[in-house]
Amino acid sequence: MDYEMELELEREYTARVQQLLYAVIQVARGNAEFQDDTIRLMLNDAWEELRMKPTALSQQDLDQLDAEINRFIARRTFAENRAAQYEKMLKNPFFARIDFREEGQDAPEKIVIGLYSLKAPDGEIMVHDWRAPVCGLYYDAMPGEASFESPGGVIVGELTLKRQYVCENGRLKYFVNTEYSIDDGMLLDILSGATSGHMRQIVATIQSEQNQAIRHERARVLSVTGGAGSGKTSVAMHRAAYLMYRHRDLLNAECIAVLSPTNAFSEYISCVLPDLGEENTQAMTLQDIVKKILNRSTETAVEQYEALLQPENELRRESVSWKAGGKCAAALMTAVERFSDKGPAFEELKLGKHVLMSKNELERMYRQEYKLLSPAQRLNRMRVILENKLEDWEKSLYKQYEDQMIEVYKNKDLEFATRMAVAQRLHPIRTQIRQMLTPNPLFLYADAIRPAPAHLKKAARENAEAGEIWWEDAPGIALMMVKLGFVKPNLSIRHLLVDEAQDYTEVAFRLLSAWFPKAEVTLLGDPNQRTLPGLPACDPSEWGRLMGHENAALIHLSKGYRSSLEIAEYCNGLLPEGSLPPQPFGRHAEAPAEADYSEEALKKQLDAWDKQGHKRIAVITRTQKEAVALSKVLKKAALLTGDVDELEETGVILAGINLMKGLEFDAVAVVWPDDVELTDDERRRRYTACSRALHSLAVFKT
Repeated sequence: MDYEMELELEREYTARVQQLLYAVIQVARGNAEFQDDTIRLMLNDAWEELRMKPTALSQQDLDQLDAEINRFIARRTFAENRAAQYEKMLKNPFFARIDFREEGQDAPEKIVIGLYSLKAPDGEIMVHDWRAPVCGLYYDAMPGEASFESPGGVIVGELTLKRQYVCENGRLKYFVNTEYSIDDGMLLDILSGATSGHMRQIVATIQSEQNQAIRHERARVLSVTGGAGSGKTSVAMHRAAYLMYRHRDLLNAECIAVLSPTNAFSEYISCVLPDLGEENTQAMTLQDIVKKILNRSTETAVEQYEALLQPENELRRESVSWKAGGKCAAALMTAVERFSDKGPAFEELKLGKHVLMSKNELERMYRQEYKLLSPAQRLNRMRVILENKLEDWEKSLYKQYEDQMIEVYKNKDLEFATRMAVAQRLHPIRTQIRQMLTPNPLFLYADAIRPAPAHLKKAARENAEAGEIWWEDAPGIALMMVKLGFVKPNLSIRHLLVDEAQDYTEVAFRLLSAWFPKAEVTLLGDPNQRTLPGLPACDPSEWGRLMGHENAALIHLSKGYRSSLEIAEYCNGLLPEGSLPPQPFGRHAEAPAEADYSEEALKKQLDAWDKQGHKRIAVITRTQKEAVALSKVLKKAALLTGDVDELEETGVILAGINLMKGLEFDAVAVVWPDDVELTDDERRRRYTACSRALHSLAVFKT
């Protein structure tokens, strides 16, 4: 059959699918309206009964009404979501097709692949959800012998056809038969398009190595590495959608969390899952987790980064270097074990000559009687016992003071004076109990890092006394609080996706493992973008061990799809010797430009990009302080602050590199000092900044 005849048949199939979509949408919308009308009638009837007789409905009747209304609301929401999903398919009903002949069958089965599944009234599956097991063949297999793993076991057969479709406003333009997951020409056409303020779903362009990571199962910890633009974050979001599809009975959006580097990044990825027909997962940062555990503010990651870049701040760089390594993590675990075994420094509790409890009795209670409880539970139990004993003392003292003051005070004045005297008398011992049984986490941490160099221990003690928490200390303090039981871990999260994992220290990994003990974990990162001064070399093969699971699966994404070939090659040239850069897959564009910085030159470049039609433009600086200064020049640019940042669909965005991680733009102007020593760290910082660009890059040297 020639191409034109085949195309006509495919267009007829497209028309059938669209007719079915319209019918399903109409039914779903009608169902939603019916549920809405039913809710309205139920409320009107209830209101009428109450208007006629306020006592007509008992509390039981009202509770039953509430439950029934909630059921109808759930049905309405389901119908509305179903209609919204299929409306998304109208413009692009499907994107691929495979024909697969199962072993023992005479004819192959036609499997059309789209964003969601669609069934005809007779039960025929017109479109298969891309996450279905058989659809994995489209991403991974080539025509010929092939197999896939289904819930019932491995299915073996022959892949006889692999086809890709290009639709425009619901009309099938053309198709391409290919042996690969996606035709290079189609992919290049997609990559050449403009970016937007939010990351987009990529189900039609998922590559084989990305698909392996998305569909990987039976792994408590999965590590995924790849260079800038290799699709790590897309993999994370599509993996979340895939897991919710495959394990619908166990996983939903509420029990999956995405750990992002910044709030701006969380906003950037917020549309991917809704585009895939799933609710958004919980989005958080490590700063959010630490703040929740410690219930206090700390230095932010941006503030830490700014401090570390100051040439004179050698102490902080030493602090980061020591606390990022295994010695610090081991010291903290030793301190946790020591506190669990021995407890705080117990001392005799006495008031004058009267002993409330001896040191030996306190130690016996903690180390023997309550040994099966967590340290926090033991201290809390002891606190209750001591408070009960103090109540007996309080009653006795109250009688004594009342007898002494009865000649001076009367009635309420006597009661008030007596209570004040008793409280003042017991204040020292209450303070002693509180200080002994409520350890200060900052001092616990300062005492825990005993193996650290003397000047780092001194700094930790001074910070504890001042109530100040450096960011490199925050995860360690939080880890101790969780391990000792002072804060309950998060048991609701069943899968955790961690982006920019290369920036996490060993202590931070251990904190995540302790805070999310029930979660399987997907870690995504790029050692080439480990930019924080003082951090040791990044070894992704160790990530699994640091999360408590030796020999965790590791998948490397070898290709980079974001930047044009010219930009990708420029970025790869910035990396330190021995680095593993991504293999560029792209399209040709103008070569990156280098120039001396001037206000006029920068504005001229930004105007030129605007006239060329670049919708999203970024200006990236080495530090946030430099970005703030530049914002006074670029008054129309939106300055990211690290707080609740909203990303506009168009315009110029300005920030230091630490707040730009993970984001991408049509054009990027990098404003960077040229007199900074070109260390390996500095090379990685420049690489990270320049690799944000898709189509145009200009580097201005200050």
